[in-house]
Amino acid sequence: MTTIQTRRMTLDEFNALPEGPPYYEFEEGELIPVPSPTIDHQDVVLFLASAIQEFVRPRRQGRVFMGVDVYLPDGRVFIPDLGFLSTEKLDLVSAADGKIHGAPDLVVEVVSQDEARDRAHKFHVYYDNGVPWYWLIGAASLVVEEYQATPKGYVRVSSVSAGQPFRPALFPGLVIDLAASLGSSGHADGDQS
Repeated sequence: MTTIQTRRMTLDEFNALPEGPPYYEFEEGELIPVPSPTIDHQDVVLFLASAIQEFVRPRRQGRVFMGVDVYLPDGRVFIPDLGFLSTEKLDLVSAADGKIHGAPDLVVEVVSQDEARDRAHKFHVYYDNGVPWYWLIGAASLVVEEYQATPKGYVRVSSVSAGQPFRPALFPGLVIDLAASLGSSGHADGDQS
């Protein structure tokens, strides 16, 4: 894990920093730089956000967010690629700063650069902070892994290969096919005929 300082800072000091860029996550007194995303990474994030938003908005199920600071209950501040707050949890959006203070219903990390941080470290941190659903998606592979929190940890409830429809348990009735949608837009893993 890369940090940019040698002395620890408080959460108040972190909050006093100017808005990025560059952007940082905050963990145990350290600033963790958030690298700028690749175009393939952003294709996945934008497509997922749009698909989920189109599904939940007419049903008034909640709110989708991208790249917003999430102040987790243990004092860490992460910037997930994508997240979802159910209608019942919309009060986690602070009127003061527009950030999320608490555990969202869903956090999505598109794995492209620091796979170990998303797949191992954040996996445990999100679980320990009460995030009920966690999705990991390969930016290049378009493989989707859906995890649900249980008393014994996250359990993978689905794993979908590229080209297969993803039917998230969190959103019954929603069907997402990343490869079919992104392959036609010039995504690196799309048809290259």
